[in-house]
Amino acid sequence: KNTIFAYGGIGVIIHKHCIIGDYCMVGSNVTIGGRSRRVNVPVIEDNVIICTGAKVLGDIHVGAGSVIGANAVVIHDVPAKVVVAGMPAKVIKTNINYQDYL
Repeated sequence: KNTIFAYGGIGVIIHKHCIIGDYCMVGSNVTIGGRSRRVNVPVIEDNVIICTGAKVLGDIHVGAGSVIGANAVVIHDVPAKVVVAGMPAKVIKTNINYQDYL
């Protein structure tokens, strides 16, 4: 509900079984999918911003109100209200208000 795909979702790949919450924003060229030899796929809670080029892969959970930085590779759970960046993604800021990143 009310999830936005930047530029009409150009280049976005989403596994058919993943779950994306309400009021999320997904940038262009984002991949949300599984990992080799693993059955489950990502669960993304409400109010998550996934920036351009990010990869969210495997049996992971992305907490509400988090921001995934551009080109980040997320292969571990992401707590709520944090910013993650890098390859592999690591927490770089905590206790954020996701609306500051819109």
